[in-house]
Amino acid sequence: MTDDPARFLADSPDRLTLLRRLSEGGASPSELADDLPFSRRSVQRNLAAFVDRGWAESGGGTYRATVTGTLVAEEHAAYVDALDRIGEFAPLFRHLPDRDHAPDPAWLAGAELTAATDDDPQAPVHRYVQSVKRLDTDRVRMLSPVLSRLFHDAHASLAMRGVHTDLVMPAPMVRRARERNPTEFATVVRLDVLSLYRCRDFFSVGLVLGDDRVLLAAYDREKRLRALVESDDARVRAWAAELFERYREQSDRVTE
Repeated sequence: MTDDPARFLADSPDRLTLLRRLSEGGASPSELADDLPFSRRSVQRNLAAFVDRGWAESGGGTYRATVTGTLVAEEHAAYVDALDRIGEFAPLFRHLPDRDHAPDPAWLAGAELTAATDDDPQAPVHRYVQSVKRLDTDRVRMLSPVLSRLFHDAHASLAMRGVHTDLVMPAPMVRRARERNPTEFATVVRLDVLSLYRCRDFFSVGLVLGDDRVLLAAYDREKRLRALVESDDARVRAWAAELFERYREQSDRVTE
């Protein structure tokens, strides 16, 4: 018997399935073989291994998971789910600068991912524009490492509805926006619907935080949007709010 429980379960996915089934209630080997797509021989062999490990106990021909077995099943299942979710959202994580800029994978269970592909490299851009226009909120907190006319027009639609935006941008992007169109820049800064902040430190992640929804954008080294994740999970919203405040605290309010 191997002493490594993780390796023991990983060597055969059937073992985790069987252990989780035992955690739901006791059963005989024949009942387990009927419930699961495993042979009775396989079931009996794994049951014996579970008993040896203290993960299951038997009595009267019925096997049940012990508390230890139930905890092992829960934790290993969570581990497997986390790895699957990391793989699912790899297009996002791949382009985030570090771990501090990545939400916990467990929080992304119900999130929507839009990633750039060779066939549709602009997919996350189009999704971003559509999602921003659909936001139902009175205030938006936003991190933007890039200047984009498409993004500008999408957020302008919010401004037309009276939605206030707190926008944090890296100092070089603020300077570039002012240089491109000084008159428009001055007009936008004077509007009551925008509070612009100039961040002293550069950042490469995008964020839009509404009342009940978060958009998290990951960019490559060429500042191209490569992945967009949308989530209404309360834990993601709390994490996003903390990330936004971290950058706003490093920033100065821009006036005309």
